[in-house]
Amino acid sequence: MTIESEGLAALPPQPRRPGATSVDVARLAGVSRSTVSHVLNNQVTRFSEETVERVRQAAAQLGYVPSAAGRSLVLGRSDLVVLAVPNTTLTNVQDIIEAIASDLDDLGCSVVVHFDRGGAPGDNLTRLQHVVETLRPAGLVDLGSLSPDELDVLESQGCALLSPRSQHVRGVDEGNVAIARRQAVHLIDRGYTTLAFALLVDQRDDPFGRMRAAVVADVCAEYGLAAPSTISVPLEPAGAQTALCELLRTRGRPVGIACSNDEVALAVTFAALALRAAVPADVGVVGVGGGSVGQLVTPRLSTIGFDVRTSVASVRQAIAHRIGGAPEPAAAIPVDTFTVVQGETT
Repeated sequence: MTIESEGLAALPPQPRRPGATSVDVARLAGVSRSTVSHVLNNQVTRFSEETVERVRQAAAQLGYVPSAAGRSLVLGRSDLVVLAVPNTTLTNVQDIIEAIASDLDDLGCSVVVHFDRGGAPGDNLTRLQHVVETLRPAGLVDLGSLSPDELDVLESQGCALLSPRSQHVRGVDEGNVAIARRQAVHLIDRGYTTLAFALLVDQRDDPFGRMRAAVVADVCAEYGLAAPSTISVPLEPAGAQTALCELLRTRGRPVGIACSNDEVALAVTFAALALRAAVPADVGVVGVGGGSVGQLVTPRLSTIGFDVRTSVASVRQAIAHRIGGAPEPAAAIPVDTFTVVQGETT
């Protein structure tokens, strides 16, 4: 059966010329190449409406799309934003990237994600400097991949920092400060006077875990408690049991353990049960993330829950302010952003 037999008219193919260049557009429109570059980058004040329309029609007819490199040469920057992501064990990093990318899309920008792949000191900065030099981005959003000195270097290179700088004395962003304080205060409120922080054993770095461990230590000092121990917990039974057994040997019972994420918290919980330690009487455990798996097991996990978009509100507001002209962002995240999901492990 053909289209014609159904009584429908076949649509003519759209005229398109793969590989068309600005020279081709200029030739078809009867203007210079520089005029094409200015018009297609919306710099049209010095051209007549007829010229602008002729250039746009020629570009549409040829299927020509200006390159990002060409736009950056004309404008001094591209419409790309570099999102610098650490080599991290963070489990919801994709959700964070999607939340920020969605906002940038609304502002007419596209995201280039740059992962810190580890390596020798300075390698990450060197790669980022090359990206900045090549792409001439509208700015950079740092999710904990860079030190203050490295941010200074990129800014001196002409790359605008769109995310807020940490105001915490140890370089911890306000989101991680809030998470760790919730964990520590919750454990103290539940009666634990000896605290520890559990990091994940992984070949990747865990900058957020280290940040939170530092904040838990600050909270212990505020409450007049001994400094917390730090343990490294692999996601396998024997290793988790070894790490917890050593903690109990040195610090005794009961001990409240703030964990870098829900996976670590589950590993600690079941290591405690395997060691015949009572949960939560001997070992209290609180995770981060509010994931569904922790709420399906017995004992049900106590954790810190949050909405991802709200948790990175300070970053999103800073971007909207610096690119979109929105009002100055609020000084602090809302107090109810991070909430304790009370389970059976504290």
